[in-house]
Order: sequence, then C-alpha cells, then structure tokens
Amino acid sequence: MENKKKIVISLLIFILALQIGCTQKINENSITNQDSKEKNGILEEYNTIIEQDTELDQVIIFINENISLLSEEQASIMINRLEEIQEKNLVKLEEKFVYSDSLQNEMFKLYNTGFDIDITDNVDNEDLKALLTEIRDNGYKVETAEGMFFLIINYEFYKKYSPYVTPDMKVYIDIMSVESNKVPAKDAALVIGWDEVLDRALSQEKFINQYPDSVKINDVKGLYKKYISFALFGLDNTPLFSYESNTMLKDVKNIYINKLNDNVESNLMNTLRGFLEVLQKNNYRLTEEVEKYREAVMKNIL
Repeated sequence: MENKKKIVISLLIFILALQIGCTQKINENSITNQDSKEKNGILEEYNTIIEQDTELDQVIIFINENISLLSEEQASIMINRLEEIQEKNLVKLEEKFVYSDSLQNEMFKLYNTGFDIDITDNVDNEDLKALLTEIRDNGYKVETAEGMFFLIINYEFYKKYSPYVTPDMKVYIDIMSVESNKVPAKDAALVIGWDEVLDRALSQEKFINQYPDSVKINDVKGLYKKYISFALFGLDNTPLFSYESNTMLKDVKNIYINKLNDNVESNLMNTLRGFLEVLQKNNYRLTEEVEKYREAVMKNIL
C-alpha cells in the first residue's frame, strides 16, 4: 500500500513538472514572438520614415535610439539604407556647398588656418557655420582637390554602429573608414604610398573571399578593381613608369618585390608576381607585352 502511494505521488510530481515545463516553454515562445514583433515594428517604422523623405538628421536620431534593440541582420539593413540616403542627400548638400563661390572662398580662408570640421565655433560666417555643422552631424566630411572643396561620406561616423551589425557590415565599415579617413588619390595623383595601395587591396580581397554573399560585395569589388588599376597603371601624376624612358620606377619595383617576399597567398599577389615576371622579361620597360598583361588582368578581374 505504501509503495502504491509513493508511485502515485511520484506520477503526480512528474505530471506537475511536465506542466510547469510546458508553461515555461509557452511563455518563452510568447516572449520571443513578442520580441520579434517589436524588432520588426522598429524596422517597419524606419522604412516608413525613409519613404516619407524625412530629414537625414531625424533619420540618424531614430537609428541612434533604436539600433541597439535590433538583431544584427536588422541593424545591418538599417545601416545599409542610411548609406543609400547619405549618397542621395549628398547631391542636395553639394548644391549648397560646392556650387557656392562665396562659401568656397570662405572655406579657403578656413583651410589656411588649419580647419577642423569638428570645431566650428570659430567660424565667423553664420551660413557656413550652420552648413558645416549640418555636414558634420549628418555623417559627411569636407575634402579638397583641384582647388575645390567637396563632400564625402565620413565612414568613421559609422563606427559607433559597428557593435550592432553583422560581421561583414562591420568589416565593410572598417574598410570604408580607411578610405574616408585618407582618400587614396587627389588631383590625378596618389596621396598614399604604393605599399598602402597593396595593403588596402589585400583587405578588400579578404572581404570578397570571406563574405561573397554580403549586401556590400559589389561595392567592395568595385573598390578592389580601382586599387588593382592603381597598382598596375598608376595615375597621371603618380606614374608607374618613367615618362622619359618608359622604365618602371625603381622605388615602386622595390616595394612590389618586398611585398612578394612576405609570401602572402592571394589573387592580388599572384597577379603582382605575374606582372613582375613579365616586366623582368622586358627589362622592366612598358612594352606591348606588359600592356597586354595589364589589360587582361583588368578584363578578367572578379
């Protein structure tokens, strides 16, 4: 009799535990579903704000207030759309800034005093001060080339979003921050060293190999192609070959050879190795064979 009671009590305890477990599972699912709905609701609201052509500063405020509540995938969608909006908005800002002779002249005065866009308190021209503040707060920066001041997206501005996005978007932000912190070329001349050209290209190639399905894959591929062109052709004011002798510049040749000695395995290094082999056969002169090699690389890249 005593054993029967123990069995019955044990069964009741088991059934009760099962019921509690089921209830907890239902509650967990309810919380998960509710959380998912809230996240989707935030993204839907964000898309609505964008479709209504809301001012960029208000879009950024919305992102700052909500991005930490989203999944990495949703946060990446949000940041990808921000970049699209910035590119579109750039045209409007250029109309105010780039095409105004008076503001350009004021910028030249500021530039000669060591201008820093993060410090606008000392800007006397109120119109320019307001515009520079808008440029900074909306994630742009001022660049200069060919006697003009113009705007680019400041990807350093995106760094604060890196903890919330997917790994590929984080690496993309890092790659583009390097670009906006120091643009590679101005006035048809490289403003970075040949070794940095190769290092940046290697970072881009790594992204392409590691994240072939990324939403940013085509952007990085386009950037990578530009850097391959830098490496094989140079620029008008930073030539790869002497204009007088058509011979490869010695400092560039040495940098490329040293880079190959690092024994980094990559498509870029294989291309560079083939390039130097062709050049060596032609006494490092720009011949028809060298030209054909370069053209073939650019035609078949990616």
